[in-house]
Amino acid sequence: MRGLAVGRPGGARPLRDVRLRVRAGECVVVVGSSGSGKTTLLRALLGLLPPSAQVTGSAVVCGTEVVGAPERALRRLRGGTVGYVGQDPFASFDPLRSVGHHVAEAWRARGGGPPGDAVAERLTALGIADAARRARHRPHAWSGGMLQRASIAAAGAHAPLLTLADEPTSALDADLADGVLTALRRDSRALLMVSHDLRLARTVADRIAVLHEGRVVEDGPAADVLARPAHPAAVALVEALPAPRTPPRRPARGGHPVVTARGLTRRYPGAGTVVSDLGLDVRPGEFVALTGPSGAGKSTALRLLAGIERPDAGELLHAGAPVWRDGRRRSPRGGWVMPVDQDPRAGLDARWPVWRTLAEPRGRSGARGRAAAVAAARAALDSAGLTGVDPRARPAELSTGQCQRVAILRALAARPALVVADEPTSALDTVTAATVLRLLRAAADAGTALIVVSHDTALMSHAADRIIRLAPPPDSAVR
Repeated sequence: MRGLAVGRPGGARPLRDVRLRVRAGECVVVVGSSGSGKTTLLRALLGLLPPSAQVTGSAVVCGTEVVGAPERALRRLRGGTVGYVGQDPFASFDPLRSVGHHVAEAWRARGGGPPGDAVAERLTALGIADAARRARHRPHAWSGGMLQRASIAAAGAHAPLLTLADEPTSALDADLADGVLTALRRDSRALLMVSHDLRLARTVADRIAVLHEGRVVEDGPAADVLARPAHPAAVALVEALPAPRTPPRRPARGGHPVVTARGLTRRYPGAGTVVSDLGLDVRPGEFVALTGPSGAGKSTALRLLAGIERPDAGELLHAGAPVWRDGRRRSPRGGWVMPVDQDPRAGLDARWPVWRTLAEPRGRSGARGRAAAVAAARAALDSAGLTGVDPRARPAELSTGQCQRVAILRALAARPALVVADEPTSALDTVTAATVLRLLRAAADAGTALIVVSHDTALMSHAADRIIRLAPPPDSAVR
C-alpha cells in the first residue's frame, strides 16, 4: 500500500496516506483503537467498500492493483488468491442454509465442489467435534466462536497467497485462539490480520503496525513494538494490557438477590445439553463474569438468566418472583433487564441515529425535546471515549467497536436492575476495553446487577466481583 486513502460522503476520512507492505511468508498484525480504520483497510484491499467511498492511492495485492480495478478482476482475487475472515461471524452466514454449505461455497465459487470430506476435515482440524454431523446444522445452532472457526475453514480452503483476517479470534478463549491462529498461519502463505489482542499478536506476528486516526504511525518487529513502543498511541495500547489478578473483595450489598437461579438446564435437538444444573445468586451492585471455552454454553446461560429463553428444567427468580409461570413468562416492567448482544449491531435499529437509540430506553425518542436528547447523547458518548462520534450518525457509519459501546450505553441509559452483556469488550482495543469496564463497574457501584460473558479472564479480573468458569456438559455436542 502506498498513499492509500479512503474518503466518505460528508468529509470523513477513515484512512489517510497508509503505507504498509506484507511480504511472502510474513504475518503482519494491525492494531489500533476502535474506529481507527482497521476494518476499512482490509475491505479496501478486497474492493468491498460501498460505491460512495472515494479510494485513492495504490494497493497492489499479489500483483494486481485493486484501486480502481474492475469487479471482474477483483472477483478473480477473492477466495483463490486472497482469503478473507470477516469480523462478524454471524453476518457471514446465510441463516437459511447449513454451516457446511457456507464452507463448501469456497469451492463452488471457484467452479467446483469440495473434494471428498474436505469440509468436515477442515472443521475438525479447527476443533469442531463431530464435524460431519454438526456441519448440517444451521448457524443459529452454533456458538459465535464455532462460526468464527467455520469462517476460517472457508477462508483457507485454497491455501491463498494472502489471507486477510479481521479479529479472527475475538470470540475464542486464549487456549483455543492459539491453536486457531496456528492453523490460520499454516494455511496462509502470507497473513494480514487485524486484532485488538496484543497478547495474541505477540505470539503470532512477525511485524506489528499501529493504525491511529487512519494512518500507520508505527511499524516494526513485533517484539520491538511491544517492548519499546514509540508513538503515544502504541504506548497507550501496550500500557493498558491487563495482567491477571484475583478480583478485589467488595462488601456485599444487602437486600434480596436480583437474580436467583436453581438447577437451570437447557437442551437443544442435535446438540445435547448445553447448560446443566446452573445455580447462581446475583445481588444488587454485584458484577459477575461468566467465562469458559468456546461452546461452554456461556451465551445460552446468559439468555436463561435474563429470562429471554425458557429453561427445560430448574427455577429462575427475578427479585424473588418466578419468571416462568405455567409455561408463560412473567414480564417485569420495561427496562428491568437490559441486554447487550454479542453481535453489537443486532441490538441497534439500523434506521435510528445514535441519539434516538440512547434516548429510547428513557422514553424520550420523539421530536419533543430532541435538542436535549442530542446533547445527552453527546455527553454519554464522551463518557465512553466516543468524543468524535456524531450523535446523528447511524450504526452503518460506526465501526463494530463503536456500535458495541453504543449498545452498552443504551443498556445503562434505562438504569435497569439487571444488565446482561455478552462479550461486551470482544471488539475493543485494550484502552477502550478498560474505559468500558469502568462504565460497567460504575453502574454496578450505583446498584445495578451485572452478569457479563467474556472469554478474557484477565480483563474481567480487574472489574468483576466474582468470576465463574463454565465447562461444556459431558453430553454436549457444542465445542
